[in-house]
Amino acid sequence: MISPSLSIYRQRGASLLIAMVFLLILTVLAISNMREVVLEARITGNVSEQKKLLSTAESALRDGERRATVRGPQEPTSNCDGISTKTLCLLDREPAYGQDFTDHQEYSPSDDTQLEREALWYAQIAPSGETQGENENPEYGNMLMGIGIFRYEINSSSTSNNLSAALRSTTALNSKGRIESE
Repeated sequence: MISPSLSIYRQRGASLLIAMVFLLILTVLAISNMREVVLEARITGNVSEQKKLLSTAESALRDGERRATVRGPQEPTSNCDGISTKTLCLLDREPAYGQDFTDHQEYSPSDDTQLEREALWYAQIAPSGETQGENENPEYGNMLMGIGIFRYEINSSSTSNNLSAALRSTTALNSKGRIESE
């Protein structure tokens, strides 16, 4: 016959084993939940940074649109070398789907606003001509005389921490300035 004192010791050992198994299961669950929390925090941080980049790119885009509006119709140049930061550099490029920031202007607002991220923009003549359905400057020489409607494509980009955001818009001007303001 087994003495009552040995039976108690066997049960205590079994309880310890069961408690260790439950502790191991809880530890594995806690570690997997911590990994999920870290992943969620990284995703949220990237989404937040992407929204800030879009906001910065939009600031650069609006800066380019404003400079195009203030300057009015002008002749395009081959590059932005020697152009001051607070003016418009209108590039003479073939319009393309992809954006090319090799020639660009930096965001330079008139009120000395400073941004935490790099913001670049450039302007070029928007696609036009008979093959693209242009009918706004149909007569030869109107563009040189500043008569008609002129469309400019403004492209902007913002980068930070290996993330980037890019935007594009067009603005239409006549010889007196932006059409939308009339």
